[in-house]
Amino acid sequence: MNNPIEEQLDLKKELFNYLSYWKYFVICVAIGLFSAYFYLRYISPVYAIESKIKILEESNKGLKLPSELLGMMASRSGINLENELETMKSRRLIGPVVSQLNLTTSYYTVGKFKNTELWNAPLTVTPIITQDDSFSPITISFTKQKDGYLVHKDDSTTVFISGNHGKIKIKGLELLIEPNANAKPDTKEFFVRVIPFKAAVESLKNRISISKVGDESDILSVGMQDVSIERGIAILDKLVSVFNEDGIYDRRMVNKKTVDFIDERFKNLTSELDSIENSKRDFKKSKGISFIEADAAVDVNKMAGADESLFRIETQIQLSKLLQDALTASKISILPANIGLDNAIINNLINEYNMLVFQRDKLNKTSGSENPTLKVLESQISGIKDNINASIYTYNKQLKVSLSQQQVDYSKASDMVLEIPGNEKILRSIDREQKIKENLYLLLLQKREESAISYAVTAPSIKIIEYAVASPGPIAPKRNVVFLVALFLGLAVPFCIIYIYNLLDTKVKDANEVAFKKVQIPVIAEIPYFKDFKLFKDKNDRSVHAESFRILSSNANFSLPIKEGKIGQVILITSSIMGEGKTFIATNLSLAYASYNKKVLLIGADMRKPKLHLSFDFTKVDKGLSTYLHDNSTTWRDVVVENNPYNENLDIIFSGIIPPNPSNIISNGRFESLINEAKLEYDYIVIDSTPTIYVNDTFLVANNADLTLYITRQDYTEKRLLDYVATLQDSAKLKNIAFVFNGIKEKTGYDSSYKYSYNYGYGYGYDEDPNLNSKILFLKNPYLFVLSYFTRKNKL
Repeated sequence: MNNPIEEQLDLKKELFNYLSYWKYFVICVAIGLFSAYFYLRYISPVYAIESKIKILEESNKGLKLPSELLGMMASRSGINLENELETMKSRRLIGPVVSQLNLTTSYYTVGKFKNTELWNAPLTVTPIITQDDSFSPITISFTKQKDGYLVHKDDSTTVFISGNHGKIKIKGLELLIEPNANAKPDTKEFFVRVIPFKAAVESLKNRISISKVGDESDILSVGMQDVSIERGIAILDKLVSVFNEDGIYDRRMVNKKTVDFIDERFKNLTSELDSIENSKRDFKKSKGISFIEADAAVDVNKMAGADESLFRIETQIQLSKLLQDALTASKISILPANIGLDNAIINNLINEYNMLVFQRDKLNKTSGSENPTLKVLESQISGIKDNINASIYTYNKQLKVSLSQQQVDYSKASDMVLEIPGNEKILRSIDREQKIKENLYLLLLQKREESAISYAVTAPSIKIIEYAVASPGPIAPKRNVVFLVALFLGLAVPFCIIYIYNLLDTKVKDANEVAFKKVQIPVIAEIPYFKDFKLFKDKNDRSVHAESFRILSSNANFSLPIKEGKIGQVILITSSIMGEGKTFIATNLSLAYASYNKKVLLIGADMRKPKLHLSFDFTKVDKGLSTYLHDNSTTWRDVVVENNPYNENLDIIFSGIIPPNPSNIISNGRFESLINEAKLEYDYIVIDSTPTIYVNDTFLVANNADLTLYITRQDYTEKRLLDYVATLQDSAKLKNIAFVFNGIKEKTGYDSSYKYSYNYGYGYGYDEDPNLNSKILFLKNPYLFVLSYFTRKNKL
């Protein structure tokens, strides 16, 4: 588990590392805030416009018919707001809004830094196009003249329009120019941008937002954002109006379709009713029916009358037969009278016959049979009898004729009575079909009237809860948010750049980095960065340069092994690659030791690209280490340069002439002899060697060293080279290795910046005046100035 204190220290370190770039943060924040101010100064404010409408059910009409009232329900029926929402935002409804408000044309006034969009321009420019026409956007400028407008086309041509109306043609597109009564009179110059109809519809569709007010509500919120309040309100009001008209149109179309359908159905129903009535008429005519109930009663009465007549006639026939039989049975006797014959002649003859018979019988009792009167009476009786027989015969004949006729009449009446159920069924079927058609006709007639009334009094499809209204102030841009974003970006941009730079940078930045800790090789000194090559010339020098090498020499002494007697210590100076400051460190370390009145020998062991002579302003050195190693007759004292002008305690052996085979002459054993003999005369022997990556010269002399100072340089040495140094230590190619971190700049972070700006700067600079050093420190790093101030205050 990580130590919280270490994490806190690391966080503090990272914070101070970023604070070392405070100038960049200040600059970026200033640029961001200025950009935000400039943006807010010249950006057009955006306002939110909103309207609220309630979707009405189709049954919520102002006029209710009885049939509709039966179907009403107390609870609200479901209204699919999702469908209404999509319908309202459809291109079909947005298209008329674009057309009616001429949204294919935008108007702008020209400003120095921004163009302001107009809603009521002096002129109205309308493209004469169809909705399917496609063309590239066109920009036209208008300049007010004394008696008209000067039109500047986008192809740099100009056209003058006399007055304030006319037609112009640009790129095949004809534009109608008309005056605008609601225009601002002070607009002298403006330009117009014309876009295709489809592009305008898509643009408006994307800008309109529609949402439900609540889950249980039938209210929709229609909104949009626009830089022009008037235009936004006009667009939303027009959209709501178009949506309402579309709903009314849909409802009217239903009623109109209903009326048209019923009118068409009326034609068929009229024809069908006429056909049914004709069939009924023809059937009644064929059956002789006027009213079937009355006709049935008549037919029954006819049959009953015919039956009664048949009974009467048959009775008369039987009575006449009985009378005939009675007349035949006796010669002269009283005949039955009033037996029910309906023949008055026969009844009169019988009465007359019976009177004569009474007279004869009476006369016969008083006179003889030969009485002439009796004979006359008998003759009369015989004549009447004959008449009676003739009358009966004629009467029977008549009865038989009547019987035959009555039988026919009875048969007809009986047949008609038997046909009554069938006719009644047929007529009832015809009446039923007629009644159905008539009811359907009446129902359709009623529905037609209802639809016609509904069409005439169609209620609105929506209720406007709130007309389009703009927000009290602009919703964008928000000044506080813009400034906060600018401030955030002003801090985030340099932070990200620095973070990415540090992330991608593989160079060593700090002596406390994990890379140093990982190899477990100590860093015994940190040398500040100096622009020019400086030498520790004055032993009394109290500058940052001098103090840093005094610290290096002291720390190196702690790293050197303790030896018995007066045997000098050998310090090997090397690095991984060129340019890390080996010669600079070796030269100044030697001068630092010499400033303590120590006898020091500086050896330039880099015989490939020697630079030691340049450090002491020597243009060329013919004799040096290469001469000694190559020429056995030359001793090492012959190549020593004594009493240099900077410090008499420092002797130098330069590299000499560059040999063709440095490794061979270094390994011939004479270098070891040099070191062993020099140890007896010098307190310190400092060897300026070659880089370890390129050649193995350093490894050939490393066994002679008591301490190896491995030079690394800030922003120069690769971190992976530190692992390479660890392998050198593990393989014993170099012994007793210690890092020297060279070229540290103030911007590195808290540790080094504070260390060299305060410890070396305050009280140890060229001028020991604390006030002057404080001013210098404040200019370099204000935070460290405050920190140093409180540190000095606590010490006092």
